[in-house]
Amino acid sequence: MPDALKLDPKKTAFIIIDMINSTAKGQGPPYTLPPGRVDLVKNFQKLIAQCRAGGSPIIYITTYRRPDGTDAPRTIADAPPPGGGGGQPLGPNDPGPQVIDELKPEPEDYIVAKPRFSSFYGTNVGGILNERGIDTILVGGISTPRSVEGTAREAKNLDMQCVVVSDCCDGPEKDVHEYILERVLPLLVRVRTTDEVVTALS
Repeated sequence: MPDALKLDPKKTAFIIIDMINSTAKGQGPPYTLPPGRVDLVKNFQKLIAQCRAGGSPIIYITTYRRPDGTDAPRTIADAPPPGGGGGQPLGPNDPGPQVIDELKPEPEDYIVAKPRFSSFYGTNVGGILNERGIDTILVGGISTPRSVEGTAREAKNLDMQCVVVSDCCDGPEKDVHEYILERVLPLLVRVRTTDEVVTALS
């Protein structure tokens, strides 16, 4: 039985990964939230509201790509890339990499573009956390076996406390998504639900 969670909101930040139009909603514009992600977004809204009330920083992670593709990943994997919004322009001013309207950032929030799966690699996320005196990150987003796990593993390597918010995560391969949450991530970090994290921040 996992220990009860207690978090200091002033020392906790919420990292929201790729809840952007091209990833969370798919092809567009126009973009429409799939029915299967309505509850996911509601969970995000609930936890974001708690973080704002308690003064926990919110860091939105997005992904930009050059039109010529020269900054795209070059490594080869056996599994094909996931579907969804693939092939859309992902420049900073394109609609694809913008945070979905349902989770629209506020002026005090951070928006960071990551070049690869980890929210830390090639970004200033570590610097933001240090400047704000953060010792614990909450992590949620898409997709669980890629950027969520990648970020959690990097936090582990950096001795940063990490809580993956299970019902704020999703991925196209549902069996892999569930296996990662149930069997892999608990070996590395803590995994809790939105309600458990809200209670811990209260």
